[in-house]
Parts: sequence; structure tokens; C-alpha cells
Amino acid sequence: MVEVCEDRKDEDGLSFWQWVVLLLKCAGHEFMSDEEDMWYLDATSGSGSSRIPKAAKQVLHLKWRHRYFTKLFTFIEVTTGVEEMIFHQAGRPPMPRIHVEKESTWPPPPNRPKSFFNPSWLVNRSIVQRSALKLDDAEFILRDFEGYMD
Repeated sequence: MVEVCEDRKDEDGLSFWQWVVLLLKCAGHEFMSDEEDMWYLDATSGSGSSRIPKAAKQVLHLKWRHRYFTKLFTFIEVTTGVEEMIFHQAGRPPMPRIHVEKESTWPPPPNRPKSFFNPSWLVNRSIVQRSALKLDDAEFILRDFEGYMD
């Protein structure tokens, strides 16, 4: 999307997507979704017992991660779909991702900004648990992206 915004000379969009890239680098892969393989019956593939099971990824809830990230990652997925209308996709189509409330067992990663964590989860940690997180003192502002959904 950075390239799309550069090509269109969209300064606001460019600023936003550069910020998203910075946020993703700062968050690291440990902040991405925890996923498990699952099978589901596709409602469009037949009726009753003749439905064909399809593979998908079950996206688990990370209770320690700020809910902002779930919304942002969903926004990025939708935007990626828009980007695929602009650019040709090569390779296999991505597996459907189904968000569930099942909690992940992933531990929270250390050395991240305090703003990356769920405030209600963080306040319920002991001093020892909070200390183990080695919270980064640098403030990382989570930008509003609602205006980009138009």
C-alpha cells in the first residue's frame, strides 16, 4: 500500500501506511495472531451432509494484546483484499481466517511499548509479572485509522 500511495501522490495515505510498517516492525511476529488449523463446512458447497469440509485458520484471542491490534489487523486484511483487486495475485489463495474467542496460550512478548498491551490485563499483573515484560518506556501512539475505511 505504500507503493500505491506513492504512485497516487497520497501523502496522508503514505504517512499512515509508513506508520503501519513501523508499528509492525516494533510489534514483531510475536504480536501477530496465534492461529490453529481447523476445518469448516462451507455453506456454499452443497447442502446438509453433502457439504465439503474446507481448511481454514482459527485466529485465537490474545488476552494480553491491546484490542486495537485485532481491529488494525482486520483492517489490513480487508485492505489487502482491495490491493489484490489492483494487483494480480500469484500462487495459492490465502486460507480463510476465522476469528474466535478461544484464548491463546502464547505468552506476552517482552520489550514492547506499554500501549501495545490490553490495559485491563496489564493492571491485573503483579509487580513481578510486569517487571518480566520489560515494558519499553518509549511512548508509541496508536493512530486512529477509522477515517481510512471509507
